[in-house]
Amino acid sequence: MTFFSNFELNIISALANQLVAAFDTLAVGPLTQASIDRLAKGQGVYQLFHDGRLVYIGKADNLPRRISEHRRKIQGRRNITVTDMGFKCLYVHKNWTALAPETSLIKHYKHNDRTVCTWNGNGFGPHDPGRERETTDKDPEGFDMLYPIREDWVCDWISAGDVGCKELLESLKAGLPYLLRYQTANSKRWRDGHPDYDRIVTVPRDNMPANELLGHVARQLPGWQATAFPSHMILYHEDHRYRHGVRL
Repeated sequence: MTFFSNFELNIISALANQLVAAFDTLAVGPLTQASIDRLAKGQGVYQLFHDGRLVYIGKADNLPRRISEHRRKIQGRRNITVTDMGFKCLYVHKNWTALAPETSLIKHYKHNDRTVCTWNGNGFGPHDPGRERETTDKDPEGFDMLYPIREDWVCDWISAGDVGCKELLESLKAGLPYLLRYQTANSKRWRDGHPDYDRIVTVPRDNMPANELLGHVARQLPGWQATAFPSHMILYHEDHRYRHGVRL
């Protein structure tokens, strides 16, 4: 007869089950700026839906800011529009977000349906793919393969005229709805720029497409090359042919 045993409280499983139940009570809201503006600042977990199907689960310290970033990213992609998208979110105390509830939620939903959460771990997140993916010519996959960037995004915040190269690149990086990475003197401090950026660039006209404008900048910097990939753009001092990149 067994008269003793071990007991472990599975807080993570209990949290996930309660979050699932709470999400089930919510309707899917449209991914519009008006909907996002109704959200209060706060941390928690959220779900994104594409054509009514759950495609992504994440957590954020500031829910409206993160969801707004996702909306902006989708606007900068081909083959998809924000009108196809919806979201739900739950505010969660910081004591519980430390337990990585989004990971438990992904496991829960994928256990029941392998066709959901397809954007998780598949290129949709905010992380820079990095130089290794570029220099090793890795194939685009997942989100980037299905929804490549709009490389001709109109830069309507940049006017014609003379402007410092560093200032122009920083403005492009801040304004584009996808990643722009450019070489710097210190790879860990991109705001330091590069000595070659200490020159004036003439922007020939208003509302230039991003690919034309970045290519124009590269041509003002001897030995530099601008390249567009399905996921982002880069500007480096190089002369390199990428299998999945288009030289600008």
